[in-house]
Amino acid sequence: MGDLVLSPEPLDTSFSAIIKRLLDNLGPGTDTNTGSMARTLAESYAREMATFYAMLDHAHRSGYLETAEGGALDNVVAVLGLSRARAGRLMGEVEFSRNSPASDDIGIPAGRQVTGVVPAVGGRPKPLPLFETLEEAVLRRGDTRVVVRVQEIQDDSEASKKAPPVIDPGKLTMMPRPVLGIEAVTNRTPIRRTGEEETDTSLRARARTALRDGEKGTLEAIAAAVRQQGVQKVTVREPPDALPGVVEVLVGDPDFGEDAQAVARVEQAILVSKAAGIHVRLDYARTVYFEVELQVEPENADMDEVTFDRVRRELQQALVRFTRSLPVGEAVSRRKLEAVLFGNPAVRQIGDLHVTTYLRGVDPQTRAPVLVSEGTVREYGPYRDWRLAPRETPTIDLEKKPPRITRLRPPIHRLNLVVSRSRTDTRTTEQVRQSVRGAVEVYAARLAQDAKARGLPSAPIRWDDLQGTLKSQAGVEGLLSATLLSDDGLARTVLSGDPQPSIELMQGVRLVLGEAELVLLG
Repeated sequence: MGDLVLSPEPLDTSFSAIIKRLLDNLGPGTDTNTGSMARTLAESYAREMATFYAMLDHAHRSGYLETAEGGALDNVVAVLGLSRARAGRLMGEVEFSRNSPASDDIGIPAGRQVTGVVPAVGGRPKPLPLFETLEEAVLRRGDTRVVVRVQEIQDDSEASKKAPPVIDPGKLTMMPRPVLGIEAVTNRTPIRRTGEEETDTSLRARARTALRDGEKGTLEAIAAAVRQQGVQKVTVREPPDALPGVVEVLVGDPDFGEDAQAVARVEQAILVSKAAGIHVRLDYARTVYFEVELQVEPENADMDEVTFDRVRRELQQALVRFTRSLPVGEAVSRRKLEAVLFGNPAVRQIGDLHVTTYLRGVDPQTRAPVLVSEGTVREYGPYRDWRLAPRETPTIDLEKKPPRITRLRPPIHRLNLVVSRSRTDTRTTEQVRQSVRGAVEVYAARLAQDAKARGLPSAPIRWDDLQGTLKSQAGVEGLLSATLLSDDGLARTVLSGDPQPSIELMQGVRLVLGEAELVLLG
């Protein structure tokens, strides 16, 4: 068995290393002093060789994405169909977000595309130019949003040629290729034109994503091409009842098939993105308009009407995003819809949620298109979800049928307490009162849970239970007096040792702390 041969160290191609090797090999007796003929010839040769090695290394590095720079990098990424974004492009920031905190880190690669639509007079909304992220970003575990810089993709599309000088906040809301775990995207600030050219670092990052997402002819590639035309809801699938090589593209945007220009853009996008020999069937889902009506109790009972109006608009937008995210033909879950509402931190409780569904029809007198209320009931199952046919899609339209959200004002009963505290208690009076307030909230929640678990309309207020909660949650010595004051002005006293308390807290009634008098012991 032969000896192990180790690979030699990389050859040092610097001028000093080359001249040293040459002089060492000239042999004894050769004059190598500065100015001698042998040294002058060796130095001239070493200079040319060092220049040659440097040019060879530069040519080698210029052929790879990670090492090419400037114009060489432009040539490398051109193979992927990319080009450096020049000065004058639109540039700004977008926010990727989700309703609930992320359970783990969510990576957003550089080059991930976003776009949006703008209203058009007398027709369907027109698509905005495509934008792509300039850098890799991570939505960290426990966070709900992350901001990433984006720039316009300057191409030959109609949307890019007619791009506005400024894109207003809230217009970039679509991802042609969704990121798993990300539920929404938007620009919180205006997108403006910039005088800077794209850096090599940003161009490399976009090229890496292009390598990962560059496949053509796949179902996801076709769906992404359709979304780039301003389509918000699209399903691409291979129908089980069709022959091999047939792909169905189902567009779920409201009344999309009635816009000839939009249909033509989608057809062209499909033609470019599909593989040769694949037959694509383009179809449009029937839109079912949902008119949602509900009452909302804010977390802050003293919330003013201006703030509540802002919360109302936030909830309306959240409902629109929820229906927009549902696949065509999927039933609308009541629990998921309510979870969207409870995802707003300003919401404490919601009342019963009612939905009226509408279909597009024609006014018999004016022959104008109108929305007609359905005569059938779509609710089904124990959770009262809403059923949809395989080619139907739900939508909430803020102009035609906006959600009707009103304020829920539940009856409030106030609990006036006299409690004792120890002289050794170092807390301030206000701190003790805040602790008592929190203890009353805990006690009220337990009463509500108990009534719900037993299936009863109310739960009794017991002296021992109330005193135990105050001691454990507020750290007081004891309960001396408790009086319940209802919103109609009726006052009732909770009695110590009463085996059958006559005070019942009805479901839907909110129990809060009224007054708290503190008495020192000892």
